[in-house]
Amino acid sequence: MSMPLITEIIYCVAVVVWLAVLGTVLFQYVRNPRIFGTTRLLLLVVSIDTCRNLFENIYFGLFFSGKYGFLPAAFAESLGNPEFVFVPKVVNVAAGCFVLGILLWRWLPKAVTERRLSDLLAIDLGMLATTDGLTALFNRRHFEELARAEWARFQRYGRPLSLLLLDIDNFKSINDRFGHDAGDLVLKAVAFICKTTKRQIDVAARIGGEEFVLLLPETDEADAETAAERLRKAIQAHTRTLPGGNLEVTVSIGVAGASQAMSGFEVLLKRADEALYEAKRTGRDRVVRAPKPVLENFSVAAE
Repeated sequence: MSMPLITEIIYCVAVVVWLAVLGTVLFQYVRNPRIFGTTRLLLLVVSIDTCRNLFENIYFGLFFSGKYGFLPAAFAESLGNPEFVFVPKVVNVAAGCFVLGILLWRWLPKAVTERRLSDLLAIDLGMLATTDGLTALFNRRHFEELARAEWARFQRYGRPLSLLLLDIDNFKSINDRFGHDAGDLVLKAVAFICKTTKRQIDVAARIGGEEFVLLLPETDEADAETAAERLRKAIQAHTRTLPGGNLEVTVSIGVAGASQAMSGFEVLLKRADEALYEAKRTGRDRVVRAPKPVLENFSVAAE
């Protein structure tokens, strides 16, 4: 196979390849007309570069076809004229500058902006998935994930761990007497006190309509009871200052401490729930510590 024929085949293949690229870009754009942002700009860049390559390969393909006798010699004479031969290079440079301008002045800024918006959206979605929309505390699902991780740490190292289960007294009557807006205000106020009085390592969450929970790592049951009493008084004092009338808001709190005899975090939560029920049953507006299970008392006596 002669060198002229090889050269001609190479130019033909190049033209076919770039036509395929341009056709693919146009086909995808027609099929997805709602493509926007950086994707559209990248398609434009690819199209410009493809057209540049097509022009250059067709120009020199015709020139060499005329020179090697595959086409009339007039093609080689005309396209080889110094007044025209620099045109492909001018087109090449102009297309390169235009593409560079798009990349620097349009694509890069838009790409950075879209990435920033994407990160913010991911953060917002993460917040929506883990927090309660009204109080901005953790929701029940995320609290349970954190609690199980803390329970695993408690089982491994044997460090103290306690739980406070809190319920707003007579919350339904607040909604009935003052309206749901007042009820929402009370929920936000209780959440605010839980958030501002807890330590950084503590975990606060809203796990029900008017039910809140605080997980207290590195805290034994006696200290947890003291913290619960302090929290009860803080909520009572803070809610008295709420606008819209005299809202007598009180809370009942159940306190439970973890022990190695418990089979899982669910047992600790159940113990706190039983203590909360006792606080409700005996008059509300109080803190009740869960009694030691019979088996634990027996073990202590045996020792």
